[in-house]
Amino acid sequence: MARFIDTNIFVACLRGRADHVREKFLHHPPGEILVPFQVLAELKLGAAKSARPEHHALQVDNILRPFAIAWPDHAAVEHYVDIRGMLEKSGALISQPDLWIAAITRAAGGTLVTHNTHEFSRVPGLILEDWLQS
Repeated sequence: MARFIDTNIFVACLRGRADHVREKFLHHPPGEILVPFQVLAELKLGAAKSARPEHHALQVDNILRPFAIAWPDHAAVEHYVDIRGMLEKSGALISQPDLWIAAITRAAGGTLVTHNTHEFSRVPGLILEDWLQS
């Protein structure tokens, strides 16, 4: 099963706070790990806003190099519409980037690896794992 990795997991690795997470990455072939396009954008933005943008951009490029970027397809758009509509009706909307991350993951039948399980647990049918918790 594909694992879609959220921004906070990569940030923990980049900051050297998650040696056990690096081990989890090694248990999955790189082809099973995907990076939602919003995660790519968030990591690039964080690097650009940092005190050492060139250094951090290189770190981001290096950590993402083995993994494919997951872009929205028609199925992801349909899941986005469903998730956003349902969350708006319930009054429990999540951020725009997180909506796309959830939609792409759920449309692919994958597992979202995130430390933000509280927010993502609002999305029905989304499978979650927290690699920072274990």
